Amino acid sequence: MSKEYDVLVVVEVENLEDKAAFDKYLKREGLVEIEGEEFAYKGVSATPLFNTRAFLEDVFKKALKKGKGFDNFKMIVQLGENPLEIYKYNKETKSF
Repeated sequence: MSKEYDVLVVVEVENLEDKAAFDKYLKREGLVEIEGEEFAYKGVSATPLFNTRAFLEDVFKKALKKGKGFDNFKMIVQLGENPLEIYKYNKETKSF
């Protein structure tokens, strides 16, 4: 039986062109915006840490494409009680 973990993601993004499309994609992938908090999302994971990290990187790369354009993007992730490192997106290499 897999243990589920709460996932919290806080994002800092500059000049996102289409926040509605960005949020819609995240919601479809299981991350919902925390009410009253702009660019803070929550979800649940039942996969190991490594898999969850890879999933989040992939989901946010795709969400940024849906958001059409932005200047800078950073996110910090907490999985259960464990804070993870800060991720910064490199627009040139299109990776974190």
